[in-house]
This record gives sequence, structure tokens and C-alpha cells, in this order.
Amino acid sequence: MHTKIPPPIVTLIAILLAYLSRDYIFILYLHPFLQSTLPLLFLAAGFIIIFLANKEFKKYETTVNPLKPEMSTTLVTEGIFKYTRNPMYLGLTLILLAACFYFNSFLGIIIYFPLFVCYITIFQILPEEDALKKLYNEEYMKYCSNVRRWI
Repeated sequence: MHTKIPPPIVTLIAILLAYLSRDYIFILYLHPFLQSTLPLLFLAAGFIIIFLANKEFKKYETTVNPLKPEMSTTLVTEGIFKYTRNPMYLGLTLILLAACFYFNSFLGIIIYFPLFVCYITIFQILPEEDALKKLYNEEYMKYCSNVRRWI
């Protein structure tokens, strides 16, 4: 399995689907405070996590290109990577969740959100893990045993 679509594009597609399906089945009814606060919290958390991951990649001068994990020059295990092996995907997932709540998209939460997580896991994370196993072997396996894939 080789990744072909950049994860931010997959995220945008999922957000668009959540937006387009916002009026189907029924609308989520949240307290007005939650309706305005929840999306902002998820959005901020998503961008902060992505920023922290990018900062670590730049610090170690390794690639951030998700389509070419074999170009990695360093196994980053510091900073946000101590808590999740895939902070960028976690950040994108939180951004999608923010959009689902913002658009009141019930289908976005029960269908597109889980599909997004499955798609990213199967078509992005697993191929990346294979590439990193080849590059860093024992070091990567030890890292995997100490840090979860998502959270």
C-alpha cells in the first residue's frame, strides 16, 4: 500500500462531506456555549499539536512529507512524539472533529470521522510504520512499544 493523497487533502474532503451532509438525518443540538466553544477547542488543539510536531521535525531536520516516509533522516521521539507516534494525524483528526461540531454534522461524527481515522490508519500510518521499521528497526520497535499510535 502506497499513499497517494496527502492527508491534509483527505481531511479537507472529509470536512466537505461533513458540511454537505449537515442537514441529513438530524442536526446535533448542543447548548449554545458548547456549540461555539467545542469546535474552537478541537480546532485549537489540532493546530497546536500539528505545530508542535512540525517544530520537532524542523529541530531534527527530517522530512515532514507524509508521502515519502523513507526519506526520514531521524526518528523523532521527543516533544509531542513522547505521547503519540502520529501527532500530525491526531491534529488533523481534531480539526475534522471541530468541523463536524461546527457544522452540526451528525453524519460527520458517526460516519466520516471514523472513516477518516480508518483511512489514515490503513493508507497512511501503516505504510509509514513499515518504512520506519526498515529504516530504524530495533529503535523504532522499542519506540512503538512505549508510545501509542494515536493517543
